[in-house]
Amino acid sequence: MIPAKKNRIIGSLFDYYHKRLIKKHFYAIHLRGEENLSSIDSSLPVIMYANHSSWWDGFIAYYLTNREMKKDDYLMMDIKQLKKYSFFRYIGVFSVNREVPADAIRSVNYAAVLLKDSAKYLWVFPQGDMVPQDRRPLKFFSGITKIAEKTGTVNLVPVCFRYEYLMEQRPEVFISIGKPELFTGKSDSDFTEHLRSNLEAQLDKLRINVTAGNLNAFKTIFRGKDSRNKSFD
Repeated sequence: MIPAKKNRIIGSLFDYYHKRLIKKHFYAIHLRGEENLSSIDSSLPVIMYANHSSWWDGFIAYYLTNREMKKDDYLMMDIKQLKKYSFFRYIGVFSVNREVPADAIRSVNYAAVLLKDSAKYLWVFPQGDMVPQDRRPLKFFSGITKIAEKTGTVNLVPVCFRYEYLMEQRPEVFISIGKPELFTGKSDSDFTEHLRSNLEAQLDKLRINVTAGNLNAFKTIFRGKDSRNKSFD
């Protein structure tokens, strides 16, 4: 496996690049459910588990926890992708190779050691592969459950991302943070399915609200460039 190797200087350079990239490609990022984070025990680690429908997911996750929430965050990425974008190591990304069981176990153990007795945040995309955001049912790997079991006590927070073109030239991102769940020990055989169905229900609710235009509960946390039509106006 490829471990994370956080570097403050490279992290600062990436922050600058990241902000310009997000501003260029998205009209806005909107957030709902921020109040759910208030019930988290801030002395304990947090696993944010999210759907994976876009190449941008990691960038949006980074924006949320690193720039908006100011947390010490890490992210688990497929080894093939991390080999392509190896500089991500320096902002807290480490690899997982699901095709090699022994290597996958090393990644699980690494994540648990990283989280244990800390207040770090870890992003996990349990679907493993990118799939269209409305494909159902979701498919979940059990890595998140194994990491939680090895960590011992950890907050599990479901997070949903949705990308939509509404009335603007560039897409908008809608983020929904669900209610956290405190994991305190061993799970039963249905725990991964419990997490999967929980995230799927949250995703469906997000889709219904966004497509119906029920956006009052969202707070805009980032605004990108104005659309070309606004320049003409």
